[in-house]
Amino acid sequence: MHPLLDKKHTGTLFPLFSMRSKKDWGIGDISGMGLWIDALAELNLDLIQLLPVNETPPGVACPYTALSAFAIDPIFIAIDDIPELEEFPELKEEIASKKFQAGLRRLRASKKVQYNDVKQLKFDILWKLYCRFHERHILKDTHQADDFFAFGEKNACWLNDYALFRHLKDTHSWASWTHWEEPLRRHDPAALKEFEAANENQVLFFKYLQWVIDRQWRAVKDKAAAKGVLLMGDLPFMVNQESADVWARQNEFDIHREIGAPPDAFSETGQRWGLPAYQWQETEKNNFEWWRLKVKKSEDFYDLFRIDHLVGFFRTWVIPHDVALKPDFDIKDAKEQRERGRRFLEAISGASRMLPVAEDLGVIPPFVYEVLNELNIPGYKVMRWEKKKDGNYTEPENYPRVALATSSTHDNEPMADWWDTVDYMEKKLFWAMVSGGGEKPPVFSRSRESVVRKLLRAASSLVILPIQDIFGSRDRINLPGTIGTANWTYKFPTPAENFLRKHRELLSRFAAMVKEERK
Repeated sequence: MHPLLDKKHTGTLFPLFSMRSKKDWGIGDISGMGLWIDALAELNLDLIQLLPVNETPPGVACPYTALSAFAIDPIFIAIDDIPELEEFPELKEEIASKKFQAGLRRLRASKKVQYNDVKQLKFDILWKLYCRFHERHILKDTHQADDFFAFGEKNACWLNDYALFRHLKDTHSWASWTHWEEPLRRHDPAALKEFEAANENQVLFFKYLQWVIDRQWRAVKDKAAAKGVLLMGDLPFMVNQESADVWARQNEFDIHREIGAPPDAFSETGQRWGLPAYQWQETEKNNFEWWRLKVKKSEDFYDLFRIDHLVGFFRTWVIPHDVALKPDFDIKDAKEQRERGRRFLEAISGASRMLPVAEDLGVIPPFVYEVLNELNIPGYKVMRWEKKKDGNYTEPENYPRVALATSSTHDNEPMADWWDTVDYMEKKLFWAMVSGGGEKPPVFSRSRESVVRKLLRAASSLVILPIQDIFGSRDRINLPGTIGTANWTYKFPTPAENFLRKHRELLSRFAAMVKEERK
């Protein structure tokens, strides 16, 4: 059994983009996460669950539709904390100017993350910083340049393709790589070498951004370790078709079919996710190399990680682009499904010291749970969905030890919203489980603390409350099946620096509960 399962860990689901701080540029950033680690540690929390932080295309906020399975989005860079900024007084003056600061105040004050505006502002400054770094370090072979190139060599297996892809996207006005010139489309080594030679600075720029991220994140991870706080990442099931990974590994992906979910109680027609399907036979020839590599890379940033859409590794719902063909599972035989899923889990579990946590929600065949139990991999226990055979809710005290207990997920409404909209008889059953009695359920403002305490009593080794459920907020992170500015743009209303002081009374009670129920 993994060492992290030896004792109980209590934490919160808190997306990085939501982590407001006084110095941010309109979105939570890596340095701001360090401030939140300090604040959350004061609540006796020792686990922070993040959503994916991989780079997304322009105009796309969904973190599950990424340009790369490896590259972190430069939007999360804390520009004020880049060491090279101290060598560039003119740029510091530009940032300190009244006009620039007015723009920052507008982005900070926005209740939602303004992705396009933040990206444009940050990339303009980051390019200027890179140019100064190139002039003062790369051309002069300084120690900083040595560190930068050492990072590039260590991460070459993904970084080279990513940096080329990113600049190729820019030079082709973000047209699909399937429409590029034939040699570039085919990922021809000679054509790529020629392109890189002609665009060396621009390609190095994207490597520089990932190096900056690596330096900042490692410092925050060290801080978290010193505080006894674990970081939990989220590895999506798939990347965008327009990603460096699909372009570089074309034999492992099928862009003529897409993945999704079959019809169920939530969708009569099923779901189309617009993401390419795996070529499983090719993927298994190298023992899931792509996944093993990205799990190993994630170890630089996290202590444990969520496996998105676990059931898809056992059986994938595939939708052909040819409308004459019907959607179906890629494997029909239950034994074959079980064995492929097990092979995948064994491969990635052996690729890293991190603890995997399986997102096993939805319509899941029984053998999936059997494999998780055999491998001691935690699955999810969402309090409002856990029921006994008699229809009553299961007490969290009876959840299995090897599990992650939670009140909600990023795709579901917060507890306060669920409380107001769920069928009354369901709410009555739920409240009976929470309170131990049969009295009428109170309004959520009066029941919130009891619900929180009940979850904190879970027997599971991992217990996580979304930040909204700690406060009884109704703000959603995502509403599946919808597209709009409400999704993936949630900001916590209070900056980290004011968090403990502004919410002192509620947080002191919460911290006491966490400490008491962890015993």
